[in-house]
Amino acid sequence: MYQPDDPITLWVNKVGPYNNPQETYNYYSLPFCHPGTNPAHKWGGLGEVLGGNELIDSQIDIKFLKNVDKSTICQLELDEAKIIHVNLTQEIPKPLEAGRMLDMTYSIKWIPTNVTFARRFDVYLDYPFFEHQIHWFSVFNSFMMVIFLTGLVSMILMRTLRNDYAKYAREDDDLETLERDVSEESGWKLVHGDVFRPPRTLVVLSAVVGTGAQLALLVLLVILLAIVGTLYVGYVEELV
Repeated sequence: MYQPDDPITLWVNKVGPYNNPQETYNYYSLPFCHPGTNPAHKWGGLGEVLGGNELIDSQIDIKFLKNVDKSTICQLELDEAKIIHVNLTQEIPKPLEAGRMLDMTYSIKWIPTNVTFARRFDVYLDYPFFEHQIHWFSVFNSFMMVIFLTGLVSMILMRTLRNDYAKYAREDDDLETLERDVSEESGWKLVHGDVFRPPRTLVVLSAVVGTGAQLALLVLLVILLAIVGTLYVGYVEELV
């Protein structure tokens, strides 16, 4: 819990086009007000790093419950070679001219709210933009492909087994023909009896198989939770 006048750290993150979330840039790679020397950096997990998220301490002076009417962060000089498009709304409009100095300011006003802690990020999130839509055509296409491949493998396997059953079920073959057919066996037929022979490192095999089963079950559970949306931040309140 914050106490009055406790310092509040304002972290800045990546920036990029709204319609292309994969295109990201470091916040201070753009001509914004840069902090002082050695600003603190903070990274999340591997997913945050792969997503291009990099939190940097802006070093803006913010105190809990302390309002700031207007304070200057820095001054920026407009460069004619860098001005592309500007859409600003402010109290005192100023013309944009090359070589003109602009004061970059900020203000703070603390307002009580009834928003719960679990819903604190709703103001920053756009649900239709961040919530992934299910591509049903791709799911149906993958499902039909799996069914087709399963049927193809089953047909090949059944054809092979049917020929083997027919060969072993013949009653008019003599012993010499049966021995010749058995001697020509290859592949899995030569090791069919080894399934009843225990391995040398049975304990290690059991541990590896058990761990793999747990990991597979965990991955499947996470995928199912992600599909139903319980990992989405907007649904955290229902889980609390």
